[in-house]
Amino acid sequence: MFMVVGLGNPGKRYRCTRHNAGFRVVDQLASLYNWGWKKGKRYMWTEGMVNGRQVVLFKPLTYMNLSGEAVSDFLRQRKAPEQIVVVHDEVDLPPGAMVIKRGGGIAGHRGLNSLVFFLETEDFYRVRIGIGRSAERERMIEHVLGIPRGEEAEYMKEAEDLALRAVEGIIKEGADCAMNRFNRRRPSKPEGKSAGSSLVREKTCAKGIQCRKTT
Repeated sequence: MFMVVGLGNPGKRYRCTRHNAGFRVVDQLASLYNWGWKKGKRYMWTEGMVNGRQVVLFKPLTYMNLSGEAVSDFLRQRKAPEQIVVVHDEVDLPPGAMVIKRGGGIAGHRGLNSLVFFLETEDFYRVRIGIGRSAERERMIEHVLGIPRGEEAEYMKEAEDLALRAVEGIIKEGADCAMNRFNRRRPSKPEGKSAGSSLVREKTCAKGIQCRKTT
């Protein structure tokens, strides 16, 4: 079983904020596969099969800083997943960037901090969607809970679409190949020039890289 956890805060107030990028990606995945959400007291989840693998999509409803508690509650009732993939916003990447990594620090992200605490491990994949930092450090909370506008909103939408494809890549082909295909540390250039770049990466990976299956 793969478990894909989207991080965010519940409620309309937070739906379009930078901090809810993870929620938006798993919502898109559920819509793509036409999977209906089920609601518990502390979380929402849905599940189905992708390329012969059972996949659970998961959204904590405990607010960001208790995300790990919701995941832990859910897993007590289920078998341990083969792999956990966490989709979240990342202030250390600029808007438009999207990077997959395994393990590592939490960089002050309260959702990741909660997951590491309750799961007692850092060894899970992160699909990181760049939101950048506030110019004024003391306004960071306002920044992550703010709504991107204009060009920034376009960059974020592009990165979230890329994150969706990256999650699918991890499940279908393994994380190593997904990293080679989709990792992008900078926002794209204007007028759709990034799309061509992404396609080149995919073709190169498909033809020239031995993609190891994730176990």
